[in-house]
Amino acid sequence: MKYQTQKIALAYFLVAMALFAVQVSLGLVLGWIYVDGNFLSEILPFNIGRMLHTNSLIVWLLLGFFGAAYYLLPEESEREIYSPMLAWIQLAIFVLGTAGVVVTYFFNLFEGNFLLGKQGREFLEQPLWVKGGIVVAALIFLFNVSMTVLSGRKTAITNILLLGLWGLALLFLFAFVNPSNLALDKMYWWYVVHLWVEGTWELIMASILAYLMLKLTGVDREVVEKWLYVIVAAALFSGILGTGHHYYWIG
Repeated sequence: MKYQTQKIALAYFLVAMALFAVQVSLGLVLGWIYVDGNFLSEILPFNIGRMLHTNSLIVWLLLGFFGAAYYLLPEESEREIYSPMLAWIQLAIFVLGTAGVVVTYFFNLFEGNFLLGKQGREFLEQPLWVKGGIVVAALIFLFNVSMTVLSGRKTAITNILLLGLWGLALLFLFAFVNPSNLALDKMYWWYVVHLWVEGTWELIMASILAYLMLKLTGVDREVVEKWLYVIVAAALFSGILGTGHHYYWIG
């Protein structure tokens, strides 16, 4: 590796791979439960397994994004990560939050507790304290990568990546909005679920793919960056517009 702080990405990738293994394993178990409804019913109820299955998917993807950012930013910005210590603290918060979610789900701790108990919203079941930890970790990450980019070389890849990462963090704030009205609840719920996957995640993935194309194919940077802007514009437009198909029943 050209820069020492790129090694931080390895830890993120290892944790992400472990969670990927958990997700796949739980998916196989849940698939078998459809065949044999009593399989592990006392140890792992289906609803708990499904929550862990979907949540592990979300977290390993996020950790993969963070790890990729910590790997490619030094090369694109031509400088080391601003604060390696903050990167390790961020990873520790995510690992602690993941462990807290697993324990809370498995043992049904703090049932009905607004702050400590699970919230019962699909994909957003995490206890409020875990969501708060995610926000803290996201703020640490944004500060770290922003300072790295602002004090180094700026490219289309770093700009798009930074835009996507900021959107990733800001849109998650809608997860804290939990109105009693079902229509409003679903509106804010889709802000997180849909605009993540078909909005900000597209920006992050596009910048990572652009970086990989430069490294693997040797194609001219100007060509990659031109098409990067086109792809990102199309993805953002379709993602934001596509959110509307979930709201057809509101009006």
